[in-house]
Amino acid sequence: MRAWLVVMMMALAGCGVQVTGAPCQDDLQCPSAQRCTPEGRCVAGARSGEHLEESCRTTMETLARRADQCYGGKTPESYQRLADAESVCASVVASVQAGQQAFVPERFGACVRQLRDLPCGAMTLEEFSQGNLLARCEALEPQAAEGNACGGPLDCQGGWCDTSVGCPGVCKRYVPAGSACDGSVPCQPGATCSRNVCRASANLGESCAWGVRCAPEANAACVGSVCVARKEAGACTSADECAPGQACVKLAAGANAPRECRPARGLDEACTPGALECGGLLYCEAASARCRPWRELGQTCFNPGGTDELALCLGSRCAFGPFAQLVCQQYVAPGAVCVVNGDCGPTGACRGNVCVTTWCR
Repeated sequence: MRAWLVVMMMALAGCGVQVTGAPCQDDLQCPSAQRCTPEGRCVAGARSGEHLEESCRTTMETLARRADQCYGGKTPESYQRLADAESVCASVVASVQAGQQAFVPERFGACVRQLRDLPCGAMTLEEFSQGNLLARCEALEPQAAEGNACGGPLDCQGGWCDTSVGCPGVCKRYVPAGSACDGSVPCQPGATCSRNVCRASANLGESCAWGVRCAPEANAACVGSVCVARKEAGACTSADECAPGQACVKLAAGANAPRECRPARGLDEACTPGALECGGLLYCEAASARCRPWRELGQTCFNPGGTDELALCLGSRCAFGPFAQLVCQQYVAPGAVCVVNGDCGPTGACRGNVCVTTWCR
């Protein structure tokens, strides 16, 4: 008892008390000269460059958990697969080793906190699956200037990494907001190419017509060409209109049945096929009437069971196979023909109808 009182008095006096093994969510919750492990325990030894790969994995896990919170599926592991976290982190390590990117260990605790609290408006499946949200980690600093070699989206200072002719790529400028665009060169962050002009994201109450995005910080949905706040309950037409963890549920059968925001069902929870009750990366399986993960390589996709449940693919793409049936297939290889970014997988993109690698290793 006396020892515990001494520790408490030292803490109140501002003295550092080493509590190895204490639970934590990030480095900032651990005493100085300690770090928070992926298992959530403080251990001796400050974070350093030796912990880069582990740190990258932690950021991807943090993003996956946040995406799962926003979409209500209770399947953070599926989100890691969707983004191919292993390949993304291999690219980050390669870029740091090449001097195209810098890892600042002392900022890692703040990075984790920032990613843990990302606005759900930033958690579009496209942004998440392409690894772009990792750019919000302040512990990873771009080092490559315009015209220099780069290996991924995080390497360029104030620009993007053009890998259209292969790896390594070359750092180029974004198209600034208000300038002409054709979709071949990305607009600066916070802007979208709409009707051949890079247009800034819209705030609450502003127009989101013609593909303009609502600002992520607004946590809004584009409804009737206007950005409106997501709702906890009430009528809806898509899950985007509902607050984090909610699904836009059909109240009756039929394509035009009314829908309303309700808490999303999680993995293996009971559901009604066709009611669209399941959370992100899940669908209501007709045979079991349970929420199950998206489909695997070789399985039918898009609308398995004919219940109008959307079920895409994890670790693969949904495309037409034999007998014009939609089936989960391997991603298109770099250099091969593609139609959309999803054809090329999470570490690739479709540019000029050809797959290119976006995260070099």
